Amino acid sequence: MTEEWLKVFDENYAAKGVATRTDIHTQGLWHETVHFWLMTKINSKHYVFLQKRSKSKKDYPNLYEITAAGHLLATESPANGVRELQEELGFFSVNKDQLHKLGIVKNIIHTDRLTDNEFSHIYVYFVNDNISFHLQEEEVSEMVITEFECFYNFCTGTRAEMEIYPWQAGATKSKESLKIGKDKFVPHQDSYFKEIAALLKGYLHK
Repeated sequence: MTEEWLKVFDENYAAKGVATRTDIHTQGLWHETVHFWLMTKINSKHYVFLQKRSKSKKDYPNLYEITAAGHLLATESPANGVRELQEELGFFSVNKDQLHKLGIVKNIIHTDRLTDNEFSHIYVYFVNDNISFHLQEEEVSEMVITEFECFYNFCTGTRAEMEIYPWQAGATKSKESLKIGKDKFVPHQDSYFKEIAALLKGYLHK
């Protein structure tokens, strides 16, 4: 498999060159990613979509995660990141009028296996309530939704669990919900969760 090359930055987001994805994660080098948070509105309430990572994933199998996310290659700009929506979730086209950039957030994940220091370009993308997905099975096993208020309180630490519902086009699969804590989520730092909650809330209240 061909090694991916990514841009490298210092902690102040100044460009330093390029390196392989493997070296970036083993050495903890700063690099760019894109994070897409999909939302919809059902009966006057806003909802956030989350993905459940495939059990075959090398990193964080079976954990819940950002709707869609990925690394930016050295030759790509943040706008090229929409390929993650197409590849992971099966979007054949993306309506740019529904895609809004919210900013850049530092996203740090340290585990025994890797040191992931990211400058993450954050986007929100609104979809209608009958959206269907064509999931890339080796990447994503399931899509779920959660009410934004619940998501916000979970991210800011005012509640320990988030209530999620399995999704199918136009409805949840059942009225049965599942409550998950951060142990069921990819281990982003608390500061990342709080910044995302604030950015999404700020956008909704513009």
